[in-house]
Formats: sequence, structure tokens, C-alpha cells
Amino acid sequence: MATRHDLVIAARAGDGDAFMDLVRLETPDAFRLSLAILRHHFDAEDALQEAFTRAWRELPGLRDPELWPAWFRRIIVSSAIDTGRRKKARRIVPLGYHEPPPTADGSAGLAARDEVTRAMGHLDAKDRALLALRFGHDLELPDVASALGVPLGTAKSRLHRALGRMRKELESVDELQRHRGSSSGETEYRVKPAPTEPGL
Repeated sequence: MATRHDLVIAARAGDGDAFMDLVRLETPDAFRLSLAILRHHFDAEDALQEAFTRAWRELPGLRDPELWPAWFRRIIVSSAIDTGRRKKARRIVPLGYHEPPPTADGSAGLAARDEVTRAMGHLDAKDRALLALRFGHDLELPDVASALGVPLGTAKSRLHRALGRMRKELESVDELQRHRGSSSGETEYRVKPAPTEPGL
């Protein structure tokens, strides 16, 4: 099979089959990134479709095929943020926000991941993109800044602010759970067995 570099060169020259091979190669990671930013499956698919369409149209302008990964990542992020803006009017509140906290049944790791996901839901799409690139895709900050199209200093300050917001959200979840735990004795009702009549 051709390498990514070979596929980019062929697709840049107009080879549709090579581009379809690139699509198949890039889709899993690109979808994960798009989903991390948008948090909704269908929106992530829309953004991915837009990203591949833009990449096909703009690929002839990519001078160095070695720059494909960073170049395409930037298109994915941009498409996801644009899709998020268009879909903003159609806000869906996940039911998870109304569910009681999970019980301690060995699923602590899942509960913690769920709390982080909920906290990320309170961030805007640009901050989610930054966190997804830095921690989900394990990119160094210069690469994150490049994917977002911002200076390195801006990426650093936005990362600091985003992590601060995440910390506050997670602390408020912890506080809410502690409050629920401490008040559970006050609101707990036990059903007493019905008294039995003598002789029955």
C-alpha cells in the first residue's frame, strides 16, 4: 500500500482514488478529534465531511506533502468550530446533567471520565479543541498552536484558562456530591415493617 506521503502527492495532482485512500486512513483520528470538540456524533460527522471537502478543494495549494498532518488537523479543527457555531441554536442538553452521581460500585474510573466529559461540556468549542489536541491527541503546545492557527503564547494562556475552568467545574461537581452525601441522612426514609396484629 502507498504511504501517506505518496497518497498526498497523488491526491494533490487530482487522483481521486488516492484521496479516498487518505480519507480512509485519516477518518478514525479525525473523527475522534471532531467529536472531542463538538461532543455530538452527528455534528462531528458533519464537520468531518466538511473537512474532507475543504481538504480536497485546497489540497493543490499544499506545497509540501510532509506538512499534510498539521495542515489537515487545522482544517479539522476549523471545520468543527464552524459546525459548532452553526449548530449553536440547536443546543441539546445531555441527560447526564440531570442524573444522580454514580454509586461506588467499582466504576470509579468511568465516573471520573464522565465528570471530565461534563466539565468539558461547559467550555466553548475552541477550548475543547485545545484540550483535545493537547491531551487527547498528545500534541506539544507548538503543534496545538499551529492546528488552532494562533501564536504559541495565545495557546499557552488559553490552555491555562481552560484548565482553570475545568478545575472549577470539577470542584463544583465534587462539592455537589459531598453535599448530596452529607444530606443523604436527612432525606433518607426507611420503610418499617407493617405491625402485625396479635393472633394473625
